[in-house]
Amino acid sequence: MRTIAVVNRKGGSGKTTTAVSLAAALAERGLPTLLIDLDPQASATAWLAGIADDRGPFDALVGKGDLGATAVRTRVAGLELVRSSPWLLTAEQTLKGDMSVGVLHAIEGLRQDWAFVIVDCPPSLSYLSVGALMAVREVVIPVEAHAIALSGVAAVVREVRRLQSTLNPVLWDPLIVPCRVNRTVHARLVVAELDRRYGGLLAQTTIRESIRFAEAEAARLPITEYAPDSGACLDYRQFADELIERHDELSEPSPRRVSRWRRLFTRSSHNVALDRRAV
Repeated sequence: MRTIAVVNRKGGSGKTTTAVSLAAALAERGLPTLLIDLDPQASATAWLAGIADDRGPFDALVGKGDLGATAVRTRVAGLELVRSSPWLLTAEQTLKGDMSVGVLHAIEGLRQDWAFVIVDCPPSLSYLSVGALMAVREVVIPVEAHAIALSGVAAVVREVRRLQSTLNPVLWDPLIVPCRVNRTVHARLVVAELDRRYGGLLAQTTIRESIRFAEAEAARLPITEYAPDSGACLDYRQFADELIERHDELSEPSPRRVSRWRRLFTRSSHNVALDRRAV
């Protein structure tokens, strides 16, 4: 079972869109997937299942239940969802660091029923986010193709580095995926700057900007169901394939393999072409 946190401290980065669309694309490939909505804003929950005042996930996060048992089916075959709850915000404010530990134990206690577990984290480096980063093995950082978004990426990368050296030594270096990429010169310059700064951490896939995502959310369907032939959907399918192909590198990490992967961070450049397909 592969566990992946989708995190960025900045809103509007495409975080929830990435979590929902990636989870649906993986399920579409016959890989049972669990999406955990840890964001108190509950955007992924509203998108896929509708808001419900359910204490089950909250109880599981504070050690009073099984998190996997609270999962509900979605309209996508093979995709289940642990819904967010208004209780999460109150719990985080009250429990603070204990909330991080609760998230860690809840995710570690999941049964091996899913091939992938995707965690949609809050748009901040909160106790909930840190708990997820302590529990998972992989991190995806969606970043909007806008210069103002670059500082948010740097903060998450620093937090991942800190956790790698302290609380989660098996956490692999993050994969940064540019989102909302359009044909403007500015967007291309931002992707080039991400390449310059992060080199081998940058995904080969870029996600184009598309109104289809907003339409899909309004229809309460992931992009794979709402517009399966759209360019936007093809981008997330390609990104899902890219993640699947990382399996051999991530399945049996050893200190030598971890070091080799981390050395990629020092590369000053990496040939990542912007998507030249029509937007």
